[in-house]
Amino acid sequence: MKPYTAEKILNIALMGHSGAGKTSIAEAMLKLSGAAERLGKVDAGNTVCDDSPEEVYRKSSVSAAVAPLEWKGCKINLLDAPGLLDFAGAAAEAARAADSAVIVVSGRDGVAVGTEKAVETAEKRGLAKAFFVNGLCDESARFYRVFEDLKASFGPAVCPVVVPFIENGKANIYINLLEYKAYDYSNGAPVEVDMPDMGDHRLQGLRTAICEAVAETSDELFEKYFSGQDFTPEEVIVGISKGVKSGTIMPVFCGDALLMRGMEQFLDGITWLLPSAADKAGEIGTDVNGDPVELAIKEDAATAAICFKTIADPFVGKVSFLKCISGKVEQDGTLLNMRTGTSEHIGKVVMMRGKKQEAMRVIPAGDIGAVLKLSGVSTGDTLCAPTRKVVLDGIDYPPASLRMAIEPENQGEEDKVAQAVFRLIEEDPTIGFENNTETHEMVISGLG
Repeated sequence: MKPYTAEKILNIALMGHSGAGKTSIAEAMLKLSGAAERLGKVDAGNTVCDDSPEEVYRKSSVSAAVAPLEWKGCKINLLDAPGLLDFAGAAAEAARAADSAVIVVSGRDGVAVGTEKAVETAEKRGLAKAFFVNGLCDESARFYRVFEDLKASFGPAVCPVVVPFIENGKANIYINLLEYKAYDYSNGAPVEVDMPDMGDHRLQGLRTAICEAVAETSDELFEKYFSGQDFTPEEVIVGISKGVKSGTIMPVFCGDALLMRGMEQFLDGITWLLPSAADKAGEIGTDVNGDPVELAIKEDAATAAICFKTIADPFVGKVSFLKCISGKVEQDGTLLNMRTGTSEHIGKVVMMRGKKQEAMRVIPAGDIGAVLKLSGVSTGDTLCAPTRKVVLDGIDYPPASLRMAIEPENQGEEDKVAQAVFRLIEEDPTIGFENNTETHEMVISGLG
């Protein structure tokens, strides 16, 4: 993959309730963009993002996966986050590396606890948000009921962009309300067709939802809307674009990932609407004196990067996933680990897509990559240039909800058990471990 500048990089976390179809959407995006040769399926255990034996067995994500793809001149770093609350720590890691969150909602089940948790996590991190209502080819799916549920839960900021036309109980036609065009997926590939008759009542309701969302973006537009004046088409398009990037509008897309329906419009929409890495305008770090330091997303600045995920691969060894905030992480360079105070030699730099590696050599500002065999680096560590020592915000993990005592099967093997647990903690920092001095027991804690 060719290198991209921050203006052309989008870091997007796929979040939402378990079973809503996040991994299936990632697969459809990878297949459509050409990043994957085939469309993997969760039930078949052959997806790019759920590649570990545990995920294949569970048919569910248990860790955050990174899957880059290219679409119309942009690089999209997908971060597929688990929906199960037992693995909320991995969702926090994905949110730390992302600039936007696409929250996947089941077209059958609607807003669930995981949906609300995902919105809460995204808001806490200040991420731009969009919704994708998935699984509309299911006979029990009800898009318009789910859409009203979203508006009731999250307010007028919820804005329809792509909606289905339901005919004889089937969602074969999808309408882009911004382009005002309709696409028929009956034969697989989308074909532009004449706008179907949705009924004046429904169409007016969707237009009202769009205008309400645009009115929330500025005081001027708010006054214009509630004084009874109509928005011009330009005001609507520009208002939605600015509103999404600022977080005041949450666009709604829809489709069916398993049948690849609505995915082209979804990819086009997020590429145009969601903020790039440059739009997020860097971060605020802390220097050695505790004073705030503004970090701009510039490749010619001093380097600052955050390690947001670690895996211990039995064949490759330790793999540290980095998001470069400022400057660039270069292969064979040296960066300072602010937690340990030691210098870290940057070995092989790669782009990971599931288990597959692709040589990268440089992680530019705003981009995501991985470095192999950084033995002294842990998840949450800041790596920076020695010329500008700065600490970035770490990862806000949820507190442990379960504690229990453990003991070795054979007496005298306490050290072996402790070493095994510490290897687990390296990959999943939500796990806690201590020797209780009062009970003389080894106590392990976690989310579930």
